[in-house]
Amino acid sequence: MQDFNSYKINETLSHKYYQIPKELFINPLYKDTLNSDSKLLYGFLLDRMSLSAKNNWCDEDGNIYLIFTRKEVQEKLGLCDRTVTKAFKQLSNAKLIYEKRQGANKPNLIYVGKIQHMDIKNWTRKNFDSRVEENTIQDAKNIRLINTNNYYTYINNKANKNSNRYFGRNYSPEFLEGLYANL
Repeated sequence: MQDFNSYKINETLSHKYYQIPKELFINPLYKDTLNSDSKLLYGFLLDRMSLSAKNNWCDEDGNIYLIFTRKEVQEKLGLCDRTVTKAFKQLSNAKLIYEKRQGANKPNLIYVGKIQHMDIKNWTRKNFDSRVEENTIQDAKNIRLINTNNYYTYINNKANKNSNRYFGRNYSPEFLEGLYANL
């Protein structure tokens, strides 16, 4: 563990993070149409938008825009030009960005679109299960849940053809007291 540099208790909040909306991963409008590069780029654009707001970069209608060149995105995300172009195109097709050309070799102005939130009131459990209806073993509707609140578990012993009762492990009181950090 000499070469490993672990966090100390006072260092856990020392980072800033990019936020990527979870809805990009579950909303049918986005989860299958955006790849991971596009979702990550959207998080970067949201972060860059806060900088634009501080600098008061908005048009005559009050819409915030930002400037984030393809070259900058390539360097930040470590992606090639083709992949970055594809990510921008996917976000544009999903109506999550709009690019306004300035011409004369100036960078495009990028407007970040809001996510169209899904209406979860009308969703059922089936909406969150796998998409293949014929697949029976992996669909959540066909899986029997294990009741983990039982005090014991029956274990089938095929060799003896009988059931043994299992009551769990026995722990010493000293061991259990060591589990409580604030005692």
